[in-house]
Amino acid sequence: MIDNHDNFAHLLHFIVISTHDEVTLLRAIMDGNGGMPPCALISPPDAGCSMGVAWWRALTAETPAPAFLDCGIAAGRAAEGLRAGLAGVIVDPACTQHAALAGLARVTGGRCLRARPDAHAIGGPDAAARLRAYLRHTPFGRHVPHGT
Repeated sequence: MIDNHDNFAHLLHFIVISTHDEVTLLRAIMDGNGGMPPCALISPPDAGCSMGVAWWRALTAETPAPAFLDCGIAAGRAAEGLRAGLAGVIVDPACTQHAALAGLARVTGGRCLRARPDAHAIGGPDAAARLRAYLRHTPFGRHVPHGT
């Protein structure tokens, strides 16, 4: 039986990060509020395939939040990320190596999620206010709609 690491996804707010400006905005909000709920960073879909582990590590290096790299079905990228010390990877359930990746995650202390958790994408008008509102809501309660 494959360990299901997905239960971790329900404990935090997830925030999609793809640029240094987004990391800077998140850091400013967290530093300015000194007690924001815990959050984790998540890459855009399949970013592990297109941008790679080194890009994700460099992008998220300035934040203490756990960072999850979406690797799609690329088991090799996911394994590389786990060996590099990422907090976690997201691997499509169609990936046939999921059991091996779950085992590697246990060894490295990381997580291997089977699907992308609900996450807030930074952007749009008044991105900072929308991000603050999202972070104020508990993961178990109603979230501020994110999208347009």
